[in-house]
Amino acid sequence: MRLDTLRARVVTWYVGLLAAALVLFGATLYFGVRGYLNTSLQRSLSGEATAIGSTFLAFEEQKGKEWMAGEITEAYAPELSGRFIRIVRRDGFVLYQSGDTRDPVIIGSAIPQPNFTSKTDSFRVVPQSGSDDLLVVTQSFLSSSGTDYIIQTGSSLAPIQHVLSSLGRIVLLITPIVLIGAAFGGQLLMKLPLRPLVVLSERAEQIGMSKLGERLPVLPTHDEMERLSLSLNRMIDRLEDSLSLNRRFSADVSHELRTPLTIMRGELEQVVLEPDLKPSVHDAVVSALEEIGRMSNIVESLLAIARLDAGPDAITARPADLGALCSWVVEQMHPLAEDKGIEIRVQSASLTALVDTARMKQVLVNVIDNAIKYTPPGGSIALTAFTSDGMAVIEVMDTGIGIPAADLLHVFDRFFRADTARSRGLGGAGLGLSIVKAICNAHGGSIGLQSSEGIGTAVRIRLPLAMAGLDSTAVVATSNV
Repeated sequence: MRLDTLRARVVTWYVGLLAAALVLFGATLYFGVRGYLNTSLQRSLSGEATAIGSTFLAFEEQKGKEWMAGEITEAYAPELSGRFIRIVRRDGFVLYQSGDTRDPVIIGSAIPQPNFTSKTDSFRVVPQSGSDDLLVVTQSFLSSSGTDYIIQTGSSLAPIQHVLSSLGRIVLLITPIVLIGAAFGGQLLMKLPLRPLVVLSERAEQIGMSKLGERLPVLPTHDEMERLSLSLNRMIDRLEDSLSLNRRFSADVSHELRTPLTIMRGELEQVVLEPDLKPSVHDAVVSALEEIGRMSNIVESLLAIARLDAGPDAITARPADLGALCSWVVEQMHPLAEDKGIEIRVQSASLTALVDTARMKQVLVNVIDNAIKYTPPGGSIALTAFTSDGMAVIEVMDTGIGIPAADLLHVFDRFFRADTARSRGLGGAGLGLSIVKAICNAHGGSIGLQSSEGIGTAVRIRLPLAMAGLDSTAVVATSNV
């Protein structure tokens, strides 16, 4: 699972909060149980001390200590029940002390005797060497005759420690299991609420410059997802209006400029035919005609782009053999390459794609023409047609001067020309690749470019196949021109 996705972040927060809650709950449970067990034991020991005083110690002076010892032993059996009982008179004489026990271990002689000068109604933990600690309750008792006694009752903390140890192991064992289960469960549960977002993303990816008429599905969830889909559709409406206005403006301006440019060319051509025209004036008129011709080409290119941006309606796509098309274009471009001493190779499979043949010839001519212009003499150009991922691919690779990395992101922008070795004498108005991209987009395909300075450039054109299940063999025929 990738950690940079929304689902991963939500699951991480969920598991983290659950872990914090489990740690807090476990700590609260542990200390709560420990406090409860300690309090219960203190209450039990304190009750025993009070009962011993009121039931047996009150009659010790009349019946003797042997009677009292027998009654305490019979009533509490401290050696069998794992209890410690000691009764001390003010003069320090020990009237009764229970014997040692083995399970749990209680060594009565190791427990310090009480001091009448200190606070006698108290609880304290007495450590035992090599064994569990004891909780000892010290309580004073005053007989009817005015004799002071101290009653001590104690019990091992081993049962409490065993309970707490078992509880701690259970918490430490269950917590990771719960967190792992929560992580997997959260991952599965997040698929359902995030599914509408995935659908929106997939539909949004399908909406391009030529598909702005489509809209995202409005999810009737009455929550943020529905508001998001409505907001995105309103944004697409605004983008569509803006792009439509821009296209209409480009088309209208280009169309309106054609007529005055045509008139200007016609009038200037009439001027050039004047027999007594001065040479300086003749040169100026010829230069103006050249500029008008260049402006006319720019206007025609802008008009073509505006029409192609309208989408598939701007082209007439029919099944065509891309291999034959590539061979035809290479034959047409061969004289230009031969003049510069550049070799052109074509390797193509027999691919049938849905294309507008005239427009696709325009694409290939433009791409190969650029390759010839920017490939030094002695270089080579390879044109290959094959299938990849269910699409027809035409790849044009040259050994030219390449394109700077900073310019790669802008080569398809209108009126963009790279500075390096691309003078006005070589490059046109910067609209050729823009038209190529518009044609590819209108076909439902795409065009990409990779280049390294001093090594060469690779242009890859992807087009929809006319049918599925075509052989994907990359090279079935080779032709050197």
